[in-house]
Amino acid sequence: MSEPQGRRILIDGTMARNGGGFTTLVNLLPPLAALAPGHRFRVLLRSRALRDSLPARENLEIELLPEAGLPARLCFTHLEAPRRARAFGAELYFAAGEFVPLWAPCPTIASFRNPNVFTSLDQGWYLYQIFRLGALRRLSGLVARTCARVVFVSRDSARWIGDAVALPEHKRAVIHHGIDAERFSRAPRHRVHPRPYVLSVSSIYRYKNFVRLIEAWAGLAARREGLPDLVIVGDDMDPDYSRQMEAARRATGPLAERIHFVGEVPYAEIPAWYAGAELFAFPSYLETFGHPLLEAMASGVPVVCADIPVSREIAGEAALYADPLDVASLARGLETGLFAQDVREALVERGRKRVEAFRWADSARRHLELFGQVIAERAGERPD
Repeated sequence: MSEPQGRRILIDGTMARNGGGFTTLVNLLPPLAALAPGHRFRVLLRSRALRDSLPARENLEIELLPEAGLPARLCFTHLEAPRRARAFGAELYFAAGEFVPLWAPCPTIASFRNPNVFTSLDQGWYLYQIFRLGALRRLSGLVARTCARVVFVSRDSARWIGDAVALPEHKRAVIHHGIDAERFSRAPRHRVHPRPYVLSVSSIYRYKNFVRLIEAWAGLAARREGLPDLVIVGDDMDPDYSRQMEAARRATGPLAERIHFVGEVPYAEIPAWYAGAELFAFPSYLETFGHPLLEAMASGVPVVCADIPVSREIAGEAALYADPLDVASLARGLETGLFAQDVREALVERGRKRVEAFRWADSARRHLELFGQVIAERAGERPD
């Protein structure tokens, strides 16, 4: 389909402040602008770090809004954002998150990426969070009915989230994330940690399953000499669970000094952490994509991850899989990934080939095709 020229696209990134939302926009926006130089993209952000991480492009206008809590952000989306879209003359409103205006002057596309909002798994949330997530789930269902399309970042999430909100099949658009493989494969291998280490990278949420990872690592360390340290990198989005992680670390006794919670690391420094790792562990049992899998594979690091459908969709045969709810299974995965040299070499080779199928330019092109299709539908045009 040929792309129409001179389109005005409003991109709402106000919900993307860290984690997957940050990673998506910082990598997707530059190729979007480059592939469609005749379009104008106006991007609404609340993250100064994200704004500062984006290159200057003539057709990419960034508007930085002040920080706000969730109620204020939702009010903005449904009350102020439609006015801004109208003033801009937007032909499409694309949200890098679950929420778009219910009454917009143009077609809307949302991105459903947050598994917390849609899962039926009991994660032991406290009462306020149960209420909050339930309200967001109901609102997301309403949004899904008003959107022209909903973008999902995997076939697996399109299936289970789409079913959860009763979204018709024709409204489900699957567009995988990409990876700047060269950025990770060429990262300098300077020392970011004084000893060899197993790495896990992700924002801290309880479904990331770090407590079981700590227990698996500690059990393996008790019977295997020379085990690398355990290093977890990521911002704390779930203080209650981070306290559980700290308790699990203390419970390892003398091993506790070899378990390290680094906290949030600037995006530009993340490749160096992968580059120095002996193994990458991703025990998360609830994901819509799992971008760290691509980052680790592009870095040439063997991967052990949870055996869930989306991980197999993304990593294929380039990872070792373990039952995320079984500490012994996770420990066996770590042991094989660290000490079976032939397996390690095979995983690295397969990982480097696997990431070739995930490019941000391809993701941007698919987004542009979808934008053009939705705009044409609204105009009653026949797509080329």
